[in-house]
Amino acid sequence: MFLRFLPLFFFAVLHTGLFAQEKYNVTEDLRNQWMTYEEGSYRPLGEVPFAGLNTIYLELDPSAHGRDFLAVTSGRPYFVFVNGKVRGEYEGRKLFRIDSLFGTGFNRAGWVAIHQDPINARDLSTEILSARPMVTRAVEENLIRPYSHFRDFVVLAGLAVIVLFLLALRLNPKLASDYFSVRSIFSSRDADDSQTSARLTGGSNVQFYVLCSFLIGFYLLIILHNLPRQYALPARFQASGFWEMWWQWLKLSGVVFLALVVKVFIIYSLTRLFGMRGMARFHFFNWIRLLLVVLGVATIVLFVYFISRGDSPAYYVVFLSTLIAVLIAWIVVAFIKLGGRSGHSMFHLFSYLCATEIIPLLITVKVLYQ
Repeated sequence: MFLRFLPLFFFAVLHTGLFAQEKYNVTEDLRNQWMTYEEGSYRPLGEVPFAGLNTIYLELDPSAHGRDFLAVTSGRPYFVFVNGKVRGEYEGRKLFRIDSLFGTGFNRAGWVAIHQDPINARDLSTEILSARPMVTRAVEENLIRPYSHFRDFVVLAGLAVIVLFLLALRLNPKLASDYFSVRSIFSSRDADDSQTSARLTGGSNVQFYVLCSFLIGFYLLIILHNLPRQYALPARFQASGFWEMWWQWLKLSGVVFLALVVKVFIIYSLTRLFGMRGMARFHFFNWIRLLLVVLGVATIVLFVYFISRGDSPAYYVVFLSTLIAVLIAWIVVAFIKLGGRSGHSMFHLFSYLCATEIIPLLITVKVLYQ
């Protein structure tokens, strides 16, 4: 019985071996050739990210690409049009033979349009593939990845964050001990924390706001650099050089610091509106305390994971979700801590938290999970 199936077995092995010798290799990334159609003409796209764009155009010459393939990849559904005629709706990775894409006998350049609502520049890719013999593993390892300055940046920026922490501890030891008090995060009484009644706009407190901004900016930049391609936000914080990465960190930290300033203004305004005078300092101080303690620990874990060559996008999604989990946990903690001091009804306190915490949380989720 076995001898009867032996020739079939050898044929299958030979067939698999022959076809395993052929591999599609990327010969050209067409992203820099993306065009848009405006005012009756095709125009090159500007720098990504681009907002509100639903269709990109590519000009392909069948005679120049021979037997090559056009590879279109996206995690979301997209439509492909060839010279104005719909080719079909696809999802994931789809290969099109270029010399037959435009039809038999078509030997001049034609237009391929890709429509998606909206287009995510990080998720959508268009490449030219060709079937070439497989290269050896040694050659592959030399061509796998170009040198990236991002790891050097993470190490040096991490050292800079540590220096900022040490300066804060050195210059304001009493205030630092209050900010980094883990016990006080969940304590319902903060009578011993004299800093909760201090001026939030004082110079000492502002130093910790700056520290918090750099910490969150550093945390987010590592995550944004490694998120899966379906996330659009990282396209706004791309950098091709070492010093550009420092600029992106400063820019992202500046956005976070501006958000903290807006948060102070909102809390001060709404405590007056809701008749909760004297609660603004207590509220904001405890919020910054939670961010510094929890995200400080999370940043250490993220830093160690990244330095140890961790490259799984799913783990970075978890780190991103950790930030949202901290903000959600703070709403619960704030309801308990503020409820013991405000003297107002639960509905009154919940309305206040909706305006100061829940609505900003929804906006944050919308921004981070683009």
